[in-house]
Amino acid sequence: MTPTPPPLSLRHPFVLATALVTALTLGACQSPPPAPVPAAAAPAPYSGPTLAVAQSPRGVQIFLPGSALFETGQASLNPAESGPYLSRVADLLLHKTEHPVVLEGHTDNTGSDATNQALSEARAQTVRRELIALGVPAQRLKTEAYSYKRPVASNATEEGRRLNRRVEVLVLDEQLDTLTRGEAPNAFESAWDRLKSMIDQGLVRPAAAS
Repeated sequence: MTPTPPPLSLRHPFVLATALVTALTLGACQSPPPAPVPAAAAPAPYSGPTLAVAQSPRGVQIFLPGSALFETGQASLNPAESGPYLSRVADLLLHKTEHPVVLEGHTDNTGSDATNQALSEARAQTVRRELIALGVPAQRLKTEAYSYKRPVASNATEEGRRLNRRVEVLVLDEQLDTLTRGEAPNAFESAWDRLKSMIDQGLVRPAAAS
């Protein structure tokens, strides 16, 4: 049997090419749509410690809470309380700034000036050792000791004395915006706003009342 020839319209090369393009286009239109790209997972909410911070003419001050620091006459830390705060400070120093750091040791007014001078230096050295153990280069950390000469609250109450037994972390020549940029809103609080709130609640008295 003689095969039936294709229609005359498909014998012409241009017509044949056009027909092929049309067929391919229709086939593409019938292809299934690409799978949707999954939405990016929302970042986990910040659950670390909130650091009290302040901008000063010398740089950024970071205040560690009294619960994480020292008992009267002691230079040793409570690891369970201080660990999260020191880890957070070390992370900031390693990843948000390259500036040098001064660790300022302070005491309450219990005991003699000589005793408190030595104690404030020992406290600063304790925090320095902890930060070095967490990876902060030793050459970036220096210590200063101020005895009970720079209270942040009156020593007339136990809570005020607890606030004064402290080591302040001072990041020299740094800006607060640099350290806090891109961080969760609850990762930091104003140290002076917190202190004012404690004074307003009657928990502590101003340092001038010492």
